[in-house]
Formats: sequence, C-alpha cells, structure tokens
Amino acid sequence: MCTKSSSTSRPSYHQVDEADREAQLSSRNDVLKKSFAADLWTKVIIRAIDDIALYQWMREMGRTLKEEELAYEESAKSFLFDDEYSIPMDDYLVNITCVKCNTGWPESMSKAAGNDSVCPSCGKKTSWKYTNYEMIDGQVLKNISLKELISLWGVDDIVGFRAGCHRRIQEIVDKKLIVSKNKEKKHEQET
Repeated sequence: MCTKSSSTSRPSYHQVDEADREAQLSSRNDVLKKSFAADLWTKVIIRAIDDIALYQWMREMGRTLKEEELAYEESAKSFLFDDEYSIPMDDYLVNITCVKCNTGWPESMSKAAGNDSVCPSCGKKTSWKYTNYEMIDGQVLKNISLKELISLWGVDDIVGFRAGCHRRIQEIVDKKLIVSKNKEKKHEQET
C-alpha cells in the first residue's frame, strides 16, 4: 500500500480521496449530492492519467523515480489498465416502476443504470433509458471494475476507453517535453 510523504500528495487509487468523498457525499438525504459520485470517479481517472504521464515524463527527462513514485505509478496503471483491479463505490437502492403493470421493485443503482430491467410481475422489459427511478434510503459500498464503472456512464468499449487513456497520457508527456526543452533553450540563451 502506498504512503504519502509531505512533499507528495498523489491519491491512492484503491479508494476515493476521503476529503473529496466527504464533500461530495456528506448528506445521504440529498439525491443530487449522491449523483456526484460519478463526477468524483471522473476526477480519480484524470488523476491516474496525470500520474502516469508525470512519471513517464520524468523518466524521459532522465530522472530516477523514488520508491513511492513507482508505487503511485503502479497503482494508477493498475486502476486504469488491469482487468482484475476493482475499486470501492457507493451503490444506492432505487425503486423501479414497471410502465406496463405499475409494479415496483428495488434494485441497486449500479445494476439499473445502463441495463434494461425486467418486471418480476409481468415480465415486460423496460429500457433503462426510459425507466423512472425513485431513490430508496439505503447505501452499500461494493467493489466494481473500471469496466463496470464506465458502463454506468454508457461507455461499453473498455478497449477504446483505455486506448483513449494511452493517447491522452502521450499527449500530456509530449506537451511536457516541449515545455521542458523550451525552458532549457531559454536558459541556455540567457547564460
């Protein structure tokens, strides 16, 4: 497990940053705040991409990475690119109502979002896009993979998503290298 030093404050990716978590999900009675959990995970994905790019850039600049930096990089890579890696996420119960027979049943938000539902009473299939949800008091912390996480946002192509992450990492590294080389040239011209 990674530890944080006073000079480095990168997140650990096996859990949500506690400060952000408290800020986003502090009120369990506020449905809007609950919906920000996806935004919070977006921040974690962006941080993982930034970490990998940072350490790749440091290597290309000839810097030796410290042990904790290597651990942060490995954690970020596992989070984004390892199919076996799972992350904790709050899951909420919602009540789904059948559009045909008006029967209601409880379902976890992670299962209901992005998946069609089948009424246990009449068997009618209802598209998740047209389902009306009612939030039920109740919350569970469960582990899900990155593939399951992004499927909640309607992204089913994990290969394409990861390819996009690789492209974004390379773009960041390339920009950092250009900035570094420009600084070196400017410094050489001034001396």
